[in-house]
Amino acid sequence: MRAFAPPPNKATGFAESAFNADGKEEIRPEYKEMMSDFNELYSLVHPMIMKHYEECGTPKTSKFNNFAFPPEITKAFGDLPMEASSNAEVAKAIETAFKYSVKTMHPFFMDKLYSGTDPIGQMAELVTTVINPAVHVYHVSPVFSVMEVEIIKTYAAAFGFDPEKCDGTLNPGGTMGNMMAILAARQEHFPHVRLDGWNGTEKPIAFTPAQSHYSINRGAMVSGMGMNNMRQVPCDRWTGQMDTYALEQMIIAEREKGNNPFFINCMAGSTVMGSFDKQNEIADIAKKHNLWHHIDGCWGGFLAWSDKHREALFAGTERADSITMNCHKGQGVPNQATMLIVNDKGNILKKANTSGAEYLFHESEYSRYDIGDKTLSCGRKGDGLKIWLSIKKHGINGFKRYADAAMEKSQYITDQIKAQPDKFTMENEPMGTNICFTYIPPAFRAPGVDYTFEQKGSIHKIIFDRMNKEGTILIQQQPLNDGVNVLPSFFRLTLKSEKSSIEDMDYLLEEIDRLGQDLTPETPIMN
Repeated sequence: MRAFAPPPNKATGFAESAFNADGKEEIRPEYKEMMSDFNELYSLVHPMIMKHYEECGTPKTSKFNNFAFPPEITKAFGDLPMEASSNAEVAKAIETAFKYSVKTMHPFFMDKLYSGTDPIGQMAELVTTVINPAVHVYHVSPVFSVMEVEIIKTYAAAFGFDPEKCDGTLNPGGTMGNMMAILAARQEHFPHVRLDGWNGTEKPIAFTPAQSHYSINRGAMVSGMGMNNMRQVPCDRWTGQMDTYALEQMIIAEREKGNNPFFINCMAGSTVMGSFDKQNEIADIAKKHNLWHHIDGCWGGFLAWSDKHREALFAGTERADSITMNCHKGQGVPNQATMLIVNDKGNILKKANTSGAEYLFHESEYSRYDIGDKTLSCGRKGDGLKIWLSIKKHGINGFKRYADAAMEKSQYITDQIKAQPDKFTMENEPMGTNICFTYIPPAFRAPGVDYTFEQKGSIHKIIFDRMNKEGTILIQQQPLNDGVNVLPSFFRLTLKSEKSSIEDMDYLLEEIDRLGQDLTPETPIMN
């Protein structure tokens, strides 16, 4: 039977000759051209990708960056042209991008809470880009919509939520997820605000650890309650844990003032000290005082996969109302891959975010997969495939190995730091994989030599600047001032799914010592 062939159409120019003798439609010329274009570009770029892999795989002889100031990079790319460029010219620009970009896949890129990706994530991003879905309604993105729902269930179970009673979405970053948690809590406690706004009588108050991520304060800003109404709860000096006794006393005090506390944020892996809050104690307080209990697990959430450490770090998470998690951090999924999971709250996300776009969202037998109506976005990028394929490729047991390996390296380097008190001092008692420590240059090791607050801060900034310019290792430096605990700049090493080894931990400490050998009390202070 001959395949269907539409009749000639004078208006469009479509003709029967577009089909071959077998009735199979010929590939249109512009698509043949695109296919050829893709093949040519891939053949030009593939060697660059392989070179990038090789350089990352030889970390002691290849730098993680090729440091340059903005004018040099701008000059290297040149002006944007008015006319089209050849593939060779485009490939040259891509080569320049590789040349000046930081190699996040390099084992010694440890500056941030994320690291490089692996082949399955990279392939997933390519496929996602080719398909180019907009994940707002099911009928234009069926695969990505289904994947998103199933991914949420899988991660919900990891935190102890009932997969069949949870809800959630993928979001462009943890900041968005944390903001949406606040909006969900606002919907539950002040449902009129979504349509009518705050009327001045509600007096909303929320609570967060003083060492929490800045996105929580941004959420207070976006929700309209105001950042000054997000109360900062004191944290322990060495672990960074929120003081739960202080939390409850603050809630009681706000109620006595006539205010309306409604939301508690707590941490499962804080940004600086990597602290994990006492979820059972917080859950008791939240339920006693009828507050929404949210967990920011954007950074430390990947450790929930660890059978060895889950109970110590995540006991009580199953009692929370919501949790955020960033797969692009500890698990090595490509940026960005974030989720907000809500625990047994019905369709609170849709109630909190829907704006009645009837031209887009329609009731149907599959409309529960129209995810866009319960987010702050509309046509979202399809982040589900890279998460789903990462699970498919590595398995849940692969994520467990990432978590266990990170914890093993964390314990090893902590022991090495404590074994060299003349060179290093711990600045936290690690709960997870954040290792905070101070370096002591040789000139400050002699008895009677003062190592002042200003000198400590300056020396870590100087060494960090040297790291960045030499390109051998990169470990974040920052001070800490949470309103109670005040520390000058120190190093914060974060261990995760980067391709470092136990042996590399010794190299990191040796390299810091090399970069700081010449620093003395007379070294000018770096502001």
